[in-house]
Amino acid sequence: MSASARPRLPLFHRLMAGLILVAGAIASVVSYRVGREEERNRAEIDFTHRAVVRQALAREILGRFDDSLFGLSTLFMLDGNVNRGEFARATARLEERLAGAQAFEWVAFVPAENRAAVEAAMRHAYGHRDFEFKQFDAAQQPVRAAERPYYYPICFIQPLRGNEAALGYDLTSGPTLAFLERARETRQAIVTSAFKLVQEKGNELAVVMICPVFRAARTSATNATNAAPAATPAAPDVFLGFVQCVFRLHDLLETVRAPQTETVLDMLVVDGSETDPAKRILYYGPADATAARNPPPSEAEFRAGVASEFALPFGQRNWRVIFRPRAGWIDEQRTSTPFLRSCSLMLLSTLLAGLVHVLGRQTGTIRREVTERTAELTESRRQFATLLHTLPGMAYRCTYDDQLNVVFVSEGARALTGWPAEDFISGAIHFRDLIHPDDVARVREATRGALQDRADVEIEYRIRPRDGAEKWVLSRGRGVYTADGKLGIFEGLAIDITAQKEAEQARIQLERKLLEGQKLESLGLLAGGIAHDFNNLLSSIVGNASMARLSLPAGQSAADSQLRAIENASLRAAELCRQMLAYAGKGRFVVEPVNLTTLTEELLPLLRISLGQHAALDLRLAPDLPAAMADATQLRQIVMNLVLNAADAIAASGQPHGTIALSTGTRALDAALLAGCVTGAGLPAGDYVFLEVHDTGCGMTPDVLAKIFDPFFTTKFAGRGLGLAAVLGIMRSHHGALQVTSVPGRGSTFRIFLPPVAAPTATPRPAAPAEAGRWTHSGCVLIVEDEEPVRHIMVEILKSFGFTVRDAANGTEGIALFRADPAAFDLVLLDLLMPGVNGEQVLAALRALRPDVRVLLMSGYTEGDVLSRIGEGGPAAFIGKPFTRDALERKLRELLD
Repeated sequence: MSASARPRLPLFHRLMAGLILVAGAIASVVSYRVGREEERNRAEIDFTHRAVVRQALAREILGRFDDSLFGLSTLFMLDGNVNRGEFARATARLEERLAGAQAFEWVAFVPAENRAAVEAAMRHAYGHRDFEFKQFDAAQQPVRAAERPYYYPICFIQPLRGNEAALGYDLTSGPTLAFLERARETRQAIVTSAFKLVQEKGNELAVVMICPVFRAARTSATNATNAAPAATPAAPDVFLGFVQCVFRLHDLLETVRAPQTETVLDMLVVDGSETDPAKRILYYGPADATAARNPPPSEAEFRAGVASEFALPFGQRNWRVIFRPRAGWIDEQRTSTPFLRSCSLMLLSTLLAGLVHVLGRQTGTIRREVTERTAELTESRRQFATLLHTLPGMAYRCTYDDQLNVVFVSEGARALTGWPAEDFISGAIHFRDLIHPDDVARVREATRGALQDRADVEIEYRIRPRDGAEKWVLSRGRGVYTADGKLGIFEGLAIDITAQKEAEQARIQLERKLLEGQKLESLGLLAGGIAHDFNNLLSSIVGNASMARLSLPAGQSAADSQLRAIENASLRAAELCRQMLAYAGKGRFVVEPVNLTTLTEELLPLLRISLGQHAALDLRLAPDLPAAMADATQLRQIVMNLVLNAADAIAASGQPHGTIALSTGTRALDAALLAGCVTGAGLPAGDYVFLEVHDTGCGMTPDVLAKIFDPFFTTKFAGRGLGLAAVLGIMRSHHGALQVTSVPGRGSTFRIFLPPVAAPTATPRPAAPAEAGRWTHSGCVLIVEDEEPVRHIMVEILKSFGFTVRDAANGTEGIALFRADPAAFDLVLLDLLMPGVNGEQVLAALRALRPDVRVLLMSGYTEGDVLSRIGEGGPAAFIGKPFTRDALERKLRELLD
């Protein structure tokens, strides 16, 4: 039948076909617009999420600067006499952690009356003879700072190189004075507005984070003996100065922006506290690197369009960070889906119209249309599967009929577990076979409980993939229930979170190490302070006993032996102080090459006498052992302490006879073994000489093993609890490693490791024979000592030698007496540790008045490196407290004869 012969369709069918075409066209246009709007909304949501993440990261990084600067300030809160080296060591760790920081500074509060003393101390510390407080004139040239009631000089700066121009700069003349005063008044860290640094040559601006430092006031005993006690109000905290961190503004904000590579967000940081529009913009970071060469946009231009703004508080500054998507990024998120969907609707309407038009005539056409729709449905399902497979981790879907049967697993299963998805669907491998045995019960209980409560399941657990490497996964799933409430489907997603878990574990371990370091530092300060004060008391006891014995006929009085007993008891007490100082890491070390085998052999007679009959020594000493640089006296103390502790452990076990094995030798240590040591975890791997003490005693439980190095902790009835604490302190000061292993009922093993040296063991010099007769000397001696009992007995001892003595109760008084007539004094006895002006500051002032003055330094601590620190000058020697009259005589002969 020809086309002209075909019957015309009724008007109803033609109108229906037309309406379908019009409706399809309208629906396709609406669908296109709605699709484009949905895409734009999704892009804006994605942008907002990215901005929130970036803002949170920026706040965390800026908070890290605040926390680190406060931690640095505690160094000065605990000890007001922080030196340049201690400041450099404290800031070295922060320089690695805070990449955006240009310099760390200590700004001291110096009253006008202390200016000269501080300038002298800084000249001594930096070796600059022309060091003085300075300010900059109108031509930006450094000049001496004008006279003021007080100064804020920059005393320490780290790193020094490149910042030399700022050293000694008096900030009371600088642009940050108002911020300094506000920080001091509020006692809170603040950040300055942007300004140009004195040492900056270009146009780069900087900001300074300022943290005020106050130390709690300490009540000190007065010299008035007849004053009645009375309640006094608490003294205010002492203001010491400021700890500052200097940032180049661009470097700081680039650090905030750098941790996350972002190619979507343009970033603008403005200072909301700044009223001048020209100074409000602090930083502009475009996502497109080529746009960084263009001038930054204004705030209004940046906020135009899609933008997110957040507060970025930093040191009481109202900083604001504004994000906007990179130009054209939202349009780039457009896809062809709305167009395809619109075309599909238009096509569908056309097909429907055609269907109506040819309904009843062409069954083949209907079949063709069904085929086309089926193909479209298949493509839609393929697109859905592709989208699902791109998700991170592994998506799964299971049916439930008494047990879970896997019906779908995404392709991410291979990356997560090592097995393809087909093995899970076929049942060759099951989810529960991968779960770590220790976590199976927990996962089962959590899943059952959530499904019973019809709640979402979210749990972290470990799996063992095909390659054997353990992984952590986060599994999130939910059940789909039938109309009668039965569980029909269980589906969810498993994500690999191993990296996050490892990072969290590393952070916890770091925090534990920091806490342990703070604990050891606090205990060390306590032990050192007690030993210092106790040595001052012993100095008075020993001195008075020596003077009293001197006034008696030798060997002809019962009091002579009693006084000698007092001296000996005091010197034994001094040994206890030396143990405490060793634990505090402040012990005096005469470092020389020491052979551990030779040292142990020399101690054998004393060790055998000390052990008695209930323990025997088993010697395994290596011949030709390399020497180690160490203090032989301190190492003998370690051997004695460890052997006596081993004997006590054997006695506590109830054995009639035990064995203590002493071994020496060399051993190669790796980083893993050093990391498990009590001290020495940071030493390099390599060959070390070792000394090992092993006993067959009762051993120790893990709880006891964790506390044995704490001072005053002991399991013995009559113990003091300082032996092992001293061993730890000695090894820490020698930069060696200490390892302890113990099994209850099977004994304990202590090993010390020291780096070997090629130098041969030094032979000690024979002591010079004592001169016969009583030594006398004339001349005038100045004593500077803050402890009145010690000062009094020293005056008496020096008078017994024939000296004329003048004494001062503090450093300021001693400087005044010496300044009145420097040539009158033949010798100065100077205490190193005094409140206010300390011994090293007094010595610098005395040598400025008379460089060749003879000085005998004294301290309740031991010598350490004090003689090397005082530098060149007149004759100087050191004597540790307590000391006898004979010991003082020997030191005086060294200086005067």
